[in-house]
Amino acid sequence: MIFTRSEKIYRAVCYAIAILISLICLYPLLYTIFVSVCTENEWIDRNGLLFFMPSNPTLLAFSKVFGSGGYVLNATKMSIMRAGIGTVFSIFFNVCTGYAMSRKNLPGRKPIMYVLLFTILFSGGLIPGYMVVNEMGLRNTIWALIVPNILNAWNVLIFKQFFEGIPKELEESASIDGAGEFKLMYKIVMPMSKPVIAAIGLFTLVGHWNSWFDVMLYIDVQHSNLWPLQYFTMINFNNMAQINSNPGMLEFMSSGQGVMQISQKMALTIVTTLPILVIYPFFQKYFTKGVYTGAVKG
Repeated sequence: MIFTRSEKIYRAVCYAIAILISLICLYPLLYTIFVSVCTENEWIDRNGLLFFMPSNPTLLAFSKVFGSGGYVLNATKMSIMRAGIGTVFSIFFNVCTGYAMSRKNLPGRKPIMYVLLFTILFSGGLIPGYMVVNEMGLRNTIWALIVPNILNAWNVLIFKQFFEGIPKELEESASIDGAGEFKLMYKIVMPMSKPVIAAIGLFTLVGHWNSWFDVMLYIDVQHSNLWPLQYFTMINFNNMAQINSNPGMLEFMSSGQGVMQISQKMALTIVTTLPILVIYPFFQKYFTKGVYTGAVKG
């Protein structure tokens, strides 16, 4: 393809703007990496202004993060457990509910739909939610972080719309061959729903991984071994009262071994965000293919 001079200039300007915007968006992440491997002397010499990789990078901050009595490793384990278990349970119940709601002959289908729509617009509130979790005996357990988030009305509606868009001829042919509702769901509907399941699963996984507010509500400092990585990170850098009450956290926050506190913060930030940054690109292709295709059908 041959471009004219004006077209070449236009394309060059577009590329330049795109590269500039990409660098602006990428720089905060690069800055985090630069500071995490920066020595104290170089930090002082540059007055904290790092635009490139430090001349003498060091991994001492990461060594201290992972060597601080196992607190970070335990918090990472709890985050993985919460995200994994919470995502599996949420997908299972949302898929089952969405499939049931997609059946035209479901008794009470309309009232249930109104209830789902109502919960999207209005919630029970913070205090009632806390009271329910407390009365169920879930406080200071990992289930306090999973059970309240199992069913998501918006995800149920997305699954419902997607299931309603599956050709009825396939279901009818399977029913003629003797397939019941459960077999129809797991043998016909589920294999065709991999894109939407993957997309909603990723959104749910990221939501669990990034969540920290419910941890603050339902798990106290005496059960800090249940804190996931995000809340552990926030507490270590923002709540000195809880840090002082926990010798392990106080040791983690203290400087030493030639490691600056700002480098520790950045190293812990990288450890917190790296798993999602690694997973995200592999599921990105499912976004438009799964969720939005299913949302407009029906």
